[in-house]
Amino acid sequence: MLKRVEKGKCIKSVMFKVSLFLLLAGVLIQMSCSGANVSRHLIIKDPRSENIFYSLAVEADDTFSLRYRHSVSGSPVEGTFNITEQGKIKPLTTSFTSYGPGLPIDYMELYVIEDGLVTVYHEEEPRDYIRLWVSPQTEEVLYLDEGSYPLSAFSEEHLLIEISIQSTGNR
Repeated sequence: MLKRVEKGKCIKSVMFKVSLFLLLAGVLIQMSCSGANVSRHLIIKDPRSENIFYSLAVEADDTFSLRYRHSVSGSPVEGTFNITEQGKIKPLTTSFTSYGPGLPIDYMELYVIEDGLVTVYHEEEPRDYIRLWVSPQTEEVLYLDEGSYPLSAFSEEHLLIEISIQSTGNR
């Protein structure tokens, strides 16, 4: 047997459900669009002259690596970094086969030694930028996606470079 419902209660119930649906739909649309208008670029430049060497399109959670030859030990070193949602650079790991001055390893950091490769896992906070000296002697190269970008080719002598994330658009 069908139950008789008062007309006013039925309309209020439908209006409430439609309002709730529209509110939830708006929240979901806002969540899916947040960050959609943000354009990010990995900028590699000379911080003194502001000369930009590379401007590479990136997205949040992309990973890149820096590889170079250690200036003292001559052994290969690789650092990996993550691009955060906030447009910062988070150090992830540093790997090397032979310890040299300036390489990270102490009792406070987590590290693994496997097949002669030392990998240090960083717990550092994300940074706004990374600055490093590059030279033909140390052969620095940045790797992003399928591309490789030589950093030591811009000068015959030591050169200070800065790596940062530039974000444009709405967040």
